[in-house]
Parts: sequence; structure tokens; C-alpha cells
Amino acid sequence: MSSRKWRLWLVPVCAAALAGCGSAASSTPNPTTPVARVGSAVITLAAFNTRLQSTTTAIHQAGGPSADPAMTTGVRADVLRSLILDAVIAQEAAALGQAITDKEVQAEVAKDAQSVGGMSQLQTQLASAGGSIPQLEDEIRSQGNEQRVEDRFAQQRAAMIEQTLAGGADFAQTATQESDDNGTASKGGDLGALSAQDLSNGDQTFAATVHELAAGAYTKAPIHDSGGYDIIQLYAQTATTWSVRHILVAAPNPYTVQDRPGWFATSLFTAVAQDCTSGQIHVYLKDAGADPCVGAPALTPSPTPAG
Repeated sequence: MSSRKWRLWLVPVCAAALAGCGSAASSTPNPTTPVARVGSAVITLAAFNTRLQSTTTAIHQAGGPSADPAMTTGVRADVLRSLILDAVIAQEAAALGQAITDKEVQAEVAKDAQSVGGMSQLQTQLASAGGSIPQLEDEIRSQGNEQRVEDRFAQQRAAMIEQTLAGGADFAQTATQESDDNGTASKGGDLGALSAQDLSNGDQTFAATVHELAAGAYTKAPIHDSGGYDIIQLYAQTATTWSVRHILVAAPNPYTVQDRPGWFATSLFTAVAQDCTSGQIHVYLKDAGADPCVGAPALTPSPTPAG
């Protein structure tokens, strides 16, 4: 199986959002029926059904109940809100010239197929777990757009932190306030005294940067390493150790929604709120309780410092 970090897959479920399962063909909803609109982007029933199948699959895999009306309503609301958020992200990606294209999505599908021995094998493996190619395409597109937007925002955030330091801010205090490294932020970004072995065992871009710094100096431009965008300070050095602090602006690769930094989540929810204020978001699926412009809690988290 491919090494892709799929969020989901299991048995497909009936996902007729606007009609009951088992309806006659004449009453089957049109898959192109819009369930929501974000600006000019239309979220169709087909897209909703694909995401709903994937989400329900993940819940079943985790041992969740299979027939709970209250849960079903909540899941449908979460699915529609996630699609609305993805539409906002996709529009931001397009504005940045970073939107993932259909060609790129298909290239990723082909890469996954090649890794398992061909397209038919990929389809078989997905189907055996309850998944499908459309679900995989949805996964690739949503994660790809979010990763690209988050990476661009992380670059901008790191540059702003550099400006703060250049203005005389204390490095350790800034790390406490801004670093996405949860293990060191409370310690002022302190990684301690690292040996040559410690550095060689870690990210090589990070290690090379530490070796280039003079004691007391910090990087005047963020470096891009495996964790994201790093600002590194060498605050002391001996013949065998390098004492290092850092400020990490997370931009991991591969990226998953679970890796979404708090500052980035806040920026996304702010964008949704702005779209609501400007009348850009319209929800037509009234029985899901998913309109983010009517106080949906999933889209109004507590603010986190954005720096």
C-alpha cells in the first residue's frame, strides 16, 4: 500500500444527504445539486457524499456507533463545515498562485497506483477498506491546498518574527511567545547543549546552520528544515558542545490537518468569519446545522496568539 497518510477508509455508507437511502431512482438527488457556495465555488452533493463516506468510515474504524441519528446529524454538519473551510483554503491557494491542479492530483494518484503495482491494485486495495479513487482525490486536493497555503503563511510569519528580533526583542522571550515547538517553547526555545553526535543524528540543514553560527549569534533569515521555518540562536559553545535555542514556525512535510498550528487555524477561521460578513458563504443544506455564519462552534475557536 502507498505510504500516503490517508485519514480514512472503510465500508461505504449511504450518503444521500438530501434523500433517504433506498429511494426510487426517480427521487435520487442530482449529484450536481449545490449544498453550499463559497464565493463562486460551489460545493456539490457529490462532493459532500464523498467526504461524508470518508468521515463515517473513519468513525466506524475508531469504533464509533453505526446507527445514531444524533451523531449522524453532527457528522453531516462537520463534513459540510470542513468542505466550506476547504473551499476558503482553495480560494486562498488560488490567490497565491499555489492551488493544486487536476493534473497534480492525478499525478499523485498515479504515484500511489505505481507503489502498489498498478491502478487496478490501488482500486482493489481502496475498495477492500471501503475507500475509492474519488475519496483519494478529495484527500490529495484538500491536503495539498492546505499544505501550500500553510507553508506560505509560515514563511510570512517567520519573516515577521525575524523583524521582531531585529527590533531588539529578546530571543528566549520571543520563542516562548511564538515557537510552535511545544517541547521547548516554555523554555525559551532552549534545546540545551548539543553534541556533535546529537547534531549529526538530527536534521542536517539544522546541523549545518548551527556549525556556521558564531557564539551569541542567531540566523538573520529563517532556514527551511524538516519541521518548517527555523530561527536558530547559538548562545554558547565549547570544544564539544553547541548550546542552542530556536523558534520554529511549523510547516511539516508531509502535512496533515492534525499538524495544523494554532496560529494557522486562527487565520483560517478569521477568513471564514470575513467571508460570512461579506456574504460570501451560503448554505443550502438546512438540516445539517452546518452554516458557519450562524455560530457553528467548530468554526469559532478560542483565539490563539498570532504574533
